[in-house]
Amino acid sequence: MRFIIGLFTVFILIGIALSIMFIIKKKGDVVANRFLAAYTFLFSFELLNNVLRWSGVLETEPFVHFNLVHFPVWAIYGPLVYMYIRRVTKKVTFKITDLVFLIPFLLIFGALSPFYFLPTDEKLQLVEAGTVFQHVPWPSYGIWLVILLMSFYALFSFQSFRKNRKLGYRENVWLKWFVGSYSGFVFMFSLYIFLVRFNIMDPKYDYFVDIVIVGFIGLLAFFGFVQPDVFEGKNLREVLPFVKYRKSGISPALSLEMKEKLVEIMQNQKPYLDNELRLDDLSLLLNLSRNQTSQIINEHFNLSFFDFVNRYRIMEAKNMLIDYENKQLTMSQLAFEVGFNSRASFYRAFKKFTNYNPSEYLKISKAS
Repeated sequence: MRFIIGLFTVFILIGIALSIMFIIKKKGDVVANRFLAAYTFLFSFELLNNVLRWSGVLETEPFVHFNLVHFPVWAIYGPLVYMYIRRVTKKVTFKITDLVFLIPFLLIFGALSPFYFLPTDEKLQLVEAGTVFQHVPWPSYGIWLVILLMSFYALFSFQSFRKNRKLGYRENVWLKWFVGSYSGFVFMFSLYIFLVRFNIMDPKYDYFVDIVIVGFIGLLAFFGFVQPDVFEGKNLREVLPFVKYRKSGISPALSLEMKEKLVEIMQNQKPYLDNELRLDDLSLLLNLSRNQTSQIINEHFNLSFFDFVNRYRIMEAKNMLIDYENKQLTMSQLAFEVGFNSRASFYRAFKKFTNYNPSEYLKISKAS
């Protein structure tokens, strides 16, 4: 147990240090970094509460006051994750209406406040007797409501950026990791409560769950620290040494050369007009492996393969739209002409890259 306590103490210090770094860091999105700072600090506080409990000092002065103080924090994680995602995707800062996110926090705090405001000696008596919850209006199902709230924010945060058409490849990778780490935390927290409530696991073994949570949040902290560089255009291979391109074998100089060659191929040969174009086909044209070709696209264009190809198709479609009526082409025919397999996929891609559907774009073009 001493090793576990020592390990978690190290993570507490790392979390606090990262929180300070996020606050003082001027590079990147300062507001987003503030949200990350609060998120990381609160998790460090939760670890501190666990360490104090495992050390047996929560039943002594002055540490008895730390009992139950982490309960309201559980209602803050989700809003912080959501507001961070919203900031990154929509550049929205904190609004007055966001105070509604504090309602669950205040409800939990209010329910536990009869204990919080007790004198020290009375707190010690309740903690030693194990009767704390007999003196607060905290229902037995309260923890399940907390889990439901945390799960809602995990899903809501994912949905809030999944539909954002303007996010690049790197931004999508980072946000998936970010929300994924929070979802992992929620899952492991829920699993622990379930196992304990149904007497499948002894509560004293909760540190096994917390070790997994530390892994999730530790990875989050690492991503969070390099995130501003990712959003300023530095590729993932530079900031994260174990991504899938680590062993691609392509040098920076060759990477730039292949980028120029790829642009030339797309402009002159127009392979994107083939609706059966695959990544392997571009690899053959570049004389590179599939993995290396994917690396070129992701790093230099900040797009997935399909978005990279569809962007060229939409540029072609925009040029053809001007006189497609003279050629008596339907929108479906135009979609197939530029390489799409269906009218629906054409409309989705057009909306993504122009913010308009083809008909709206045509009207605007004629008006101008």
